[in-house]
Amino acid sequence: MSKAEFEGKVALITAAAAGIGYAIAREWTRKGGTAVISDLAADALEAAASAIRSDGGRVHACLANVRHRADIEHAFAETQRFAGGLDALFNVAGTNMPKNVEEMDDDEWHAIMETNLTSVYRACHLAIPEMRRRGGGAIVNIASIAGILAENRCGAYSASKAGVVMLTKNMAMDFGRDNIRVNAICPGSTRTPRVENYWKRSPTGRSELVDLCAIKRSAEPEEIAAPAVFLASSGASYITGAILVVDGGLTAGFRVPTFDRY
Repeated sequence: MSKAEFEGKVALITAAAAGIGYAIAREWTRKGGTAVISDLAADALEAAASAIRSDGGRVHACLANVRHRADIEHAFAETQRFAGGLDALFNVAGTNMPKNVEEMDDDEWHAIMETNLTSVYRACHLAIPEMRRRGGGAIVNIASIAGILAENRCGAYSASKAGVVMLTKNMAMDFGRDNIRVNAICPGSTRTPRVENYWKRSPTGRSELVDLCAIKRSAEPEEIAAPAVFLASSGASYITGAILVVDGGLTAGFRVPTFDRY
């Protein structure tokens, strides 16, 4: 991808005040694109926008809670007002609450589903007609390895991310004729503020998944952002319905200690 790959292209990125969403916004703008970033953390969102501007990027910040349809509609209206259209959508917003089904109540279940899955449907529902008017576009959904391999005490999270995986495939089938490509990234353990909070409960103070990874470390947000942005680029023009696992080899297979002794 050239530095001007996304010149004149507009992306809306949810949960972009930090972590993977922020890394995607930086990658997009560094390659010449315009980014509209949304988040519900006002101070962090403005700080992210300021950092991108100081790096020469064109960006507009829009306060939004993806659990509220009106907020998503507002983000799309702001995208239209600021940039005049939409070429790419990155659905990044996500949350988790480690509880099993017996422990969880209805409000907690719905909070996870609305953030992780329903927000993707709502944003895509608004994005698709906008992209069709532009002659096509790209949608990249951030799912999780938990959507393809269950995690203990994360029933709602795994179910929501598995929903994102299947919704991605269905939309790829439905809208390919409109030149709208839909793909997903399934990150493994990634150094984001939310995940780092979990690490504080670990005896080692780091991800307990790293020992299961072939690469033996967690990803940095930029290592998720790069393939996500690639999927929205011309280099991925024949890729749709793909579920790209970016997990350092965690789900590649299981290791048999006995075989290492041969």
